[in-house]
Amino acid sequence: MLVATLVALTGIVTAVFYLSQPQAQPVAEELDKPVMATQIEFLADAMQRSAARIAAHPQTLACFESRAAEACQAQAANLHALNQDATVLFITDGQNQLLPGFLPGETRRLISGIGAGGAGAAAAATFSLSLSHPVKDAAGRRLGFVIVEQSVPQLQVLFDTLPLPDAAAYAELQQSQGDGEVTVLMRRGNQAIKQRSAPNWIALAGTPWTIAVWRHEKPVIESIAPYVLGWLVTSLVVAILVFGVLLTVRNRVTDNLRTLVKLTNDVRQQRLRSDYPVSLAEFKSPLETMLKLGKVMLGRQKEATSQARLDHLSQVNNRRAFDEKQKELFATLKDGWSHSLLILDIDNFKQVNDTFGHEAGDQLIIKFGNVLKNSLRNSDFIARLGGDEFCVLFPYTPLDRARELAERLRANLPESVELIPGVTQKLSWSGGMSEYSRDDREENEALARADAALLEAKRGGRNATRVRAVA
Repeated sequence: MLVATLVALTGIVTAVFYLSQPQAQPVAEELDKPVMATQIEFLADAMQRSAARIAAHPQTLACFESRAAEACQAQAANLHALNQDATVLFITDGQNQLLPGFLPGETRRLISGIGAGGAGAAAAATFSLSLSHPVKDAAGRRLGFVIVEQSVPQLQVLFDTLPLPDAAAYAELQQSQGDGEVTVLMRRGNQAIKQRSAPNWIALAGTPWTIAVWRHEKPVIESIAPYVLGWLVTSLVVAILVFGVLLTVRNRVTDNLRTLVKLTNDVRQQRLRSDYPVSLAEFKSPLETMLKLGKVMLGRQKEATSQARLDHLSQVNNRRAFDEKQKELFATLKDGWSHSLLILDIDNFKQVNDTFGHEAGDQLIIKFGNVLKNSLRNSDFIARLGGDEFCVLFPYTPLDRARELAERLRANLPESVELIPGVTQKLSWSGGMSEYSRDDREENEALARADAALLEAKRGGRNATRVRAVA
């Protein structure tokens, strides 16, 4: 929809631009009155006025009325002296006879073409101009005609000055013969254009000549083709830009949605990354809100998970956490690692419970758990299996090294702890140790060996550590 709107808008702008451009003027306006036409019409007008003056001259009237050779020859001599370039003929009315004293020149065949209806104009097929004017007596009766003929030697030069608008034009100087036929006197330009378009006519007043101009007119489609092409190219560019922008926005939206999905999956898997980059401002606020909620949820989940894995009394790992850790370590035996464990029982715990009550017994468990956490390595895994029974896993530690750690634990043990006000209990423990073996089929076999060693320590008088190696 957006692309269609922009393309339509581009078309409207192109149309307005096209209509605002100046349009080419028609040939008729470009060649309305060229210099050639003006000069020829001026010459024809001068000849017409000259013919009128000759027709009204008294000696001309005397020639026509008397038809005497002396009067006509005298007038012919006068006219020849005034203009030697022109030929003047006196023709009687009705019989169309040439009066004596006037040579026919090249216009003899024009005599028959002079009509009986009044003034007329005719021309020979040469580049000469002939004009006639009636001769009338004082009563207005027509006696004949005066014909003035003058050559136009510069006609070719004048025709060559005719301005053709461009190379795709053609012009002819045509002469009407009076019988409907037309003679072409001169030609210029590309004649093939004459077959493809209609001419524009420029009449030369006072003469039998007409200028015909043919010009190749561009079809409408040819005139608007550049604008249509420009519109198509512009529309294509606009479409490409719009699709490019839409594709970029879509890709960015997709990337940002994937980031939100990634955050959601991380929250479900109880983990958060250090950064969740987004490129669109519209996604930053929702992402920050989801990230804050995710951190709160993850914190609560971790807290709930941690609480589910801790012993509520001693605040060390419980039996469930111990089983998971033992399974994890047992799976690494195939890679050549060694792990050891120590199982402990608090000496005389039952006696404390029976003598001072469960509150004192609970305090003993709490104090003993704190002693274990403060005396062992951070990598050692401490768990309460139940009652007064604790277990320590020594990950990636061979049995000999684990025995040294157990002895150091015993050496750092305080002699006594205060359970409740006024009640102090001597602190000691009995323990059994063993090592996980790749020959074990189940992870609890090492725990069973350590438990058997613990029984030996108890039977041997307590406050001691026994070791049960792999058989």
